[in-house]
Amino acid sequence: MSVGTVVPFINDFLVINGDASTTIGGPVPEGRTKVVVLEFWATWCGPCLQSIPHLSELQRKYKDVDVTIVGATNEKDEQKIRDFANSNSMDYTVVIDTNQSLFSKVFKASGATGIPFAAVVVNNKIVFSGHPMDPQFAKTLEDAASKASSTRKEPVALPLVTQTYEELMQLRPKELRQILEDRGIRTTGCSEKGDFAKLIVETCRNTQYYRQE
Repeated sequence: MSVGTVVPFINDFLVINGDASTTIGGPVPEGRTKVVVLEFWATWCGPCLQSIPHLSELQRKYKDVDVTIVGATNEKDEQKIRDFANSNSMDYTVVIDTNQSLFSKVFKASGATGIPFAAVVVNNKIVFSGHPMDPQFAKTLEDAASKASSTRKEPVALPLVTQTYEELMQLRPKELRQILEDRGIRTTGCSEKGDFAKLIVETCRNTQYYRQE
């Protein structure tokens, strides 16, 4: 499976760390650009251990765009893999290739003979295959990530609070507190219902607040 080859849909693996709904080769919505790094590794592989910090750093670097790094192993001991992922701070998706589908359809199909081995996949098409510490790997991923769709959601504007002090006093203290907390306004010093209502009138009538979804 060389550069330019389309990766088939694969989802019969066990997700140990990361999004449980992760799939490989799945449909990409029109107008989106999705990048997947599929890396093959094992707990006994020294060079694989050396690449973990590098991959974790890259996943953090591209956290705001549609870049998913998936580390796949065909070892069977689930608890061992979980413990290994935790103790080595694998800050990306880790899966057990339960049915050998990833290895047979990507690793072997690419002609790979050793691990670690990585493929950079853009909208299900391979754009790089080789060692994850190869400088070309990082360069290819950086270029792909620059075109990847954003995963950050736009903040939602919260409405201005137009009620008068008297109208606010008709609400329950819990509701008044929630209005302030939604807007990130500290309620330190507020103990009475009137304190919350007064603070809302002072801070929420003319200032626009936003909530990150």
